[in-house]
Amino acid sequence: MNKGGHLRRYSFVIVGFEGDAGLLNLQARSMRMFCPPELIEEIIVVDNSSPGSRNWRDELLHQYGNHAGFVRIVPAADIAVMSTGASGWYTQQVLKIKVSETIRSDRYVVLDAKNHLIKPLNRGFLETPTGQPRMNGKPYINHPMREFLERTVEYFGLDPEEHVKWFTRTHPPFTILTDEACELVRHIEQKEARPFASVFLDRKLSEFFLYSGFLVSKGTLRKIYDLTQAEEPQVWPGNADEQGCAKAIQKASQTESPFMTVHRRALANMDKKGQTLLAEFWHSRGLFASTKDGIRFLRDPNRSYQNHEGRVVSWPVSRIASHFSSHPQKHSPRSAD
Repeated sequence: MNKGGHLRRYSFVIVGFEGDAGLLNLQARSMRMFCPPELIEEIIVVDNSSPGSRNWRDELLHQYGNHAGFVRIVPAADIAVMSTGASGWYTQQVLKIKVSETIRSDRYVVLDAKNHLIKPLNRGFLETPTGQPRMNGKPYINHPMREFLERTVEYFGLDPEEHVKWFTRTHPPFTILTDEACELVRHIEQKEARPFASVFLDRKLSEFFLYSGFLVSKGTLRKIYDLTQAEEPQVWPGNADEQGCAKAIQKASQTESPFMTVHRRALANMDKKGQTLLAEFWHSRGLFASTKDGIRFLRDPNRSYQNHEGRVVSWPVSRIASHFSSHPQKHSPRSAD
């Protein structure tokens, strides 16, 4: 609850671009099906596309359905000015922190295009009964992001050797306290006497490590966060085969996390058996009207099709899918998993 005793509403922040249009549409469809309106303050889509690439926005709003009224699309340039030629992988990280200055709620959940809901999102996943935000972490001793963790915690004068043994997660979903993120931006800009984006890009920092490292440096991370949030099933480029998809689907039935992560490059690497398994799973959750539609999406997520009304969509929209979106908890298969 908020201080006033009212149930807290969350902002959901997604940094996207035209190359992720298909996954963003899948995410939007999953949000309209499985994210209760009473949890939502707003959904902020930060458009990090190339100049002039706006064709995907209308379809994205269409996929949000009744949730479209919560959506605010913000050009990335309105949030931060980046140096010319800066990598999109870094600029999206800057935006996830800098966006805090435009957030109306006291906390926000950062999502990537690769995250989508596979069952109802409940308040207990995001916070404890007393309102403590939830998070999780892992060891980074042999993790590919170890270099980024070491560089980022060193920025705050922390000992990397101590923190590679355990640190907070490095990918969304990730809940951020708005005031803490704003304070982080002010702290860095005052310390460096230049814009937050310039410091972040020059030093090649990492957004969630930076945010968590700031809290660790103040001694508040473990006071603020409950660190037992369930981990979501994941399909990455390196495990996008039949075995990897089967493992992720099995975990989906066992974990309390309502999210699933499927990376864009995993779609390109996925074999036919993996595609069939994932498409069948998505269909079972009501995200696609048929397994065939799911496979069609996996083979070309950004391709456009036209339905009987001539509307351009990323995959065929049927009355079955619309039925699920209107009655997610009652009609979605296995929605109580």
